[in-house]
Amino acid sequence: LKAASVGTFIYAALLLTEGTGLLLRKRWAEYFTIITTAGLIPLEIYEIVHRVTTAKIVILAINVAIVVYLIARIRRARRRQ
Repeated sequence: LKAASVGTFIYAALLLTEGTGLLLRKRWAEYFTIITTAGLIPLEIYEIVHRVTTAKIVILAINVAIVVYLIARIRRARRRQ
């Protein structure tokens, strides 16, 4: 229970940092969002390997689509500058 509590606190701190950076329109926060979103992909693949379900595949596809969209958005923003 203590380990879960510490993990939850750390995760909340990361999300708070990410949200604050995005609110202040900081470039690093956009990269941080991509990293944290893409960081879930290996876990989702691991879950699919152990037990394939349609829901898990859909969630993985959505997560990959979000990461691709975020990367494309940052590249478009860079070209405009």
